[in-house]
Amino acid sequence: MNSQAQVYDREFRVRGLREQGWGRGLTAAAALIWLWVAYLLVLPFSIDRGENTEPIECDSRAFHQDTDFKVTYQRDEGERCDAERDLGPMLAALLLSLPLATVGTGLYVSGTSAVRTAAYAAEITRLNTAQEV
Repeated sequence: MNSQAQVYDREFRVRGLREQGWGRGLTAAAALIWLWVAYLLVLPFSIDRGENTEPIECDSRAFHQDTDFKVTYQRDEGERCDAERDLGPMLAALLLSLPLATVGTGLYVSGTSAVRTAAYAAEITRLNTAQEV
């Protein structure tokens, strides 16, 4: 293999590895957003009302129903708890994480296929040169 082909092969592999890295990073950012939203939905929390008063204890948004009746979170826990863990920002975070996850997955797949293609081409070239000798 001549030096120009080796340089091109190396750059092709580096580009593929860089795409894999960006894909991992974007997918990790989306996963962190998903974990944060899951934390906000699943775990109970308390609201501090000041120095001289007791904090308000609130159940999680996901597991607030203790009865058989279908009641809203606002009615079960009160307006303060409902306002503290509003669903709007959580939904916005989830919607913003979707492009991160999609682009990250695409970049990771593209980079992986580039690296595997370069490895395949190098192995074919090695086998052809070994057969000629």
